[in-house]
Amino acid sequence: MLYSVSMKHDDISQLLQKQESIYSFLQRIYEKELTEDFIAEIPAKIGRLRDISGMLSAADSKKAVDGLIEFGNSISSQDPDTLKTTLAADYARLFLSVNKVPPHPSESTYREGMMMQHYRDEVLEAYWSFQVSADKEFTEPEDHIATELSFMAFLCQKSRVAIENGDTKKAIEHVAAQKDFLEKHLLKWVPMLVKDILDTARTPFYKGIAALTTEFIEMSLSAADDILGQLK
Repeated sequence: MLYSVSMKHDDISQLLQKQESIYSFLQRIYEKELTEDFIAEIPAKIGRLRDISGMLSAADSKKAVDGLIEFGNSISSQDPDTLKTTLAADYARLFLSVNKVPPHPSESTYREGMMMQHYRDEVLEAYWSFQVSADKEFTEPEDHIATELSFMAFLCQKSRVAIENGDTKKAIEHVAAQKDFLEKHLLKWVPMLVKDILDTARTPFYKGIAALTTEFIEMSLSAADDILGQLK
């Protein structure tokens, strides 16, 4: 197991807070091109990923995440405008279907071959079950990777708050929902997207983010199992 099997409630709360932060970080990266301000914050955010890199067993993933960390350390020495343009070009190549490879980063596209299909309806039902609506300003389908990651961040936040309020029943409900959503959705298609990104990306940033994404959601499933074992 990747996480302790004897966690106290404070430990669980801190773990969920870290997960929420990483899900939100990944969500923003997949959502749209990066701004100069966000790029400037990357070194501090990526610095927190060193612990995750040390837990990776797959050599290719570790190499990609290490490349991401090295990239973050080099940002201060790069020209901001050039860097922003390079990353924007890679984003467009990967996620705006400029070359149709990778396909559109949505669950329906990867699992059914077309956008806005059955799995989009399934994730909508999952959102609605927790009174969550997709961001209206984000015009992509609700099963876009950014929206699914945002939902996971929401569930982590709700789980953490429930634990801090002593509401074990509510905490179990939200952690179980994390496990369910990972198993039924993210883990069913994100590894395919990640493979396409690793094969297509031209920057160490997006290669590293891709490797981090698939490893992180696998770790999150292990964490959910551990947390549920502690709370039940």
